[in-house]
Amino acid sequence: PDPPPPRPPAPARRPAPVPRFIGPTEDGRTFAMTVGQTTTLRLTDPQSPEPEVEGAAVLLIPVANVADGGAREWEVRAVEPGDAAIRSVGEAPWTIAFTVTE
Repeated sequence: PDPPPPRPPAPARRPAPVPRFIGPTEDGRTFAMTVGQTTTLRLTDPQSPEPEVEGAAVLLIPVANVADGGAREWEVRAVEPGDAAIRSVGEAPWTIAFTVTE
């Protein structure tokens, strides 16, 4: 018998709209942002390493720590179209990706 016809490629997953707050629990996710849009990265573990940005589409801006318990926050600001990622490489590494459009 003839082999079955090839399956069409799976549709590319569209990035989810970025929520107001993000953190390590979003590891592996990709979020959509538009230039000028912001979200807040929140790390609740005071011992977690500083996050790093890969790519020029977003900026990571430290926010003064006003939370109890040592939580730290950064504003994530979409500044130009393209792809970027924020990652941490500590004991529990995580990566959150962003797709920025106009």
